[in-house]
Amino acid sequence: MNHISAPDVLAFAVELVAVTALTVWGWRDGGWLGAAAALVAFATVWGTFLSPRAIIPAHGLLWPVAQFTVFALAAFALNRITSVLPAATFLALAFLSVILGGTR
Repeated sequence: MNHISAPDVLAFAVELVAVTALTVWGWRDGGWLGAAAALVAFATVWGTFLSPRAIIPAHGLLWPVAQFTVFALAAFALNRITSVLPAATFLALAFLSVILGGTR
């Protein structure tokens, strides 16, 4: 039986917020095409390089840097669709998730 840790739960929650923020931002700025493009871009980058079952997994220092870069872009998107406080809170939780290394 697999054990699901608190860092894993945090990592999953941050990933869900990131994909949602990016997709909503894409919708607001580009309609259906923007939402689809944002979702496909996130899924491609995440699935190829950053997910626990990545096709070409990022290793070493590249993994947390790339992961935090995606989360920083999501925080920017969240700021665009909400305000600074939710975006800053998300970015802090994303940083904590990267430091704790959930799902890796």
